[in-house]
Amino acid sequence: MKNLKLFIFLAAISILFYSCSKNEKQSTTPDKDTTVKKETVGDPLQKISILEGTWISTDDAKYSVQVKGNTWLELYDGEELDKFFFGFGDTCLANQDAKTNPNGKYITVFDSDGNRCYYIIKVNDSKLELSYMGRGNTLSYRKKNN
Repeated sequence: MKNLKLFIFLAAISILFYSCSKNEKQSTTPDKDTTVKKETVGDPLQKISILEGTWISTDDAKYSVQVKGNTWLELYDGEELDKFFFGFGDTCLANQDAKTNPNGKYITVFDSDGNRCYYIIKVNDSKLELSYMGRGNTLSYRKKNN
């Protein structure tokens, strides 16, 4: 029951982040941290849209992840494997004891078998690199051209 309440709360927060990013006005003021490179993720309300699209694994071209809104869809050879909600923030949302890392961003996939947390190593218009926090291995993807 506690996990269900946590899931509902985190899903609501994710939806709120997504809906706020759709309504947010463009700011002409630069970000406070001017050392952030273009390929890294900054403010989640401004940059979550860079994750949108289909990402093809560089290790297995048949495996891909499709990100739309707060939905994480896993596909293999074009067939849907699983579909989950995910959250985006400066900590692993599934771990209540996780410390906040203001210099990094995380994706938490709310999986019914156990939530997964990924640290975003790099993301830009064509490349996504994630570190799977449970194992520490790096997952690399290239963006599918539509």
